[in-house]
Amino acid sequence: MDVFEPCGDLLAFACEEAAARGCALHAVHCWSLPAPYGYAAAIDPDIGAQVARQVSGSLAALLLPWRQKHPSVPVVARTVAGPAAAELVRAAEGAAMLVVGRRAARLPFGPRLGHVAHAVIHHAALPVAVVPHGE
Repeated sequence: MDVFEPCGDLLAFACEEAAARGCALHAVHCWSLPAPYGYAAAIDPDIGAQVARQVSGSLAALLLPWRQKHPSVPVVARTVAGPAAAELVRAAEGAAMLVVGRRAARLPFGPRLGHVAHAVIHHAALPVAVVPHGE
């Protein structure tokens, strides 16, 4: 999930599926340092840890209302530094379902599925639900 984009439909679907299955919801946000930080990381190795804390805080804030709305669903939040598709497939091992978002198309033409959703559909060994969001 992208903590910087609206994703209420995605979280609603994921919470409802977890509740229906009686299992925990594992919310995973994958990130990488923006290009300008590459040089800063060479000078200050702690920059990655600082960004990781900020991203973790953003994920926790995003999930808070959903934890309150679905108190019976345990939510495990995790941020991972790395390429999203590979990390999501790895994180989904042993899960009942992998739910990924797809930003709603703003134009009537062009690709409807992003590279992350496309990759997890082809590489995950479990059912994958692709939920459009951010309309």
